Amino acid sequence: MIPKNTKKIILYLLRNLELVNINQISKLLNISVGSSFKILKELEKNKIVISSELGNAKFYQINLNNEETIKWCEILLSEERRNLNGYSKIYAEEIQKFEHAEPIILFGSVLTNKDFNDVDVLFITNKPKEVTKFCLNLSKIRTKPVVPLILKKEDFIKEIKNNKEVALNILKTGAILRGESVLLKMLKNVKQQR
Repeated sequence: MIPKNTKKIILYLLRNLELVNINQISKLLNISVGSSFKILKELEKNKIVISSELGNAKFYQINLNNEETIKWCEILLSEERRNLNGYSKIYAEEIQKFEHAEPIILFGSVLTNKDFNDVDVLFITNKPKEVTKFCLNLSKIRTKPVVPLILKKEDFIKEIKNNKEVALNILKTGAILRGESVLLKMLKNVKQQR
């Protein structure tokens, strides 16, 4: 069982690709500096995170070159999906049945508001017609329309590399419904090319 604050730090570092120091992590995640220090020290010892010195500060990032890190991240992303509730859980269960896209990421107001107008979903695929048909059919049987954002893997990677706000927000706040391992490979690719 991974402690709650350790999960928060790992997921934050995974979803936010910039380098952060202990003080930033502490403030952003509402974890004491002492606890953040202890957790990051342990994660660094186990090669889950890597650090680099810039000036007088030590900055951290997730280590996607470590197999153990990949496994931890897959488990934590799956756990996030399982912990969805309300309408987001109902839609997620239907959407993750779509087999022609990996990853699939649920994002937007359905995750945060009871009163939402539509269901935003990112599909990474080369089969846009199948996605459109699937979303139209799902929209007919559910109360809110499912609005797909369809991208190819290389386009999503390019969007993240170019710091496009929409792609970064989806990565930071979205629920991964399918294809955690594919997403992690894509993020590893982004980090290697930065």
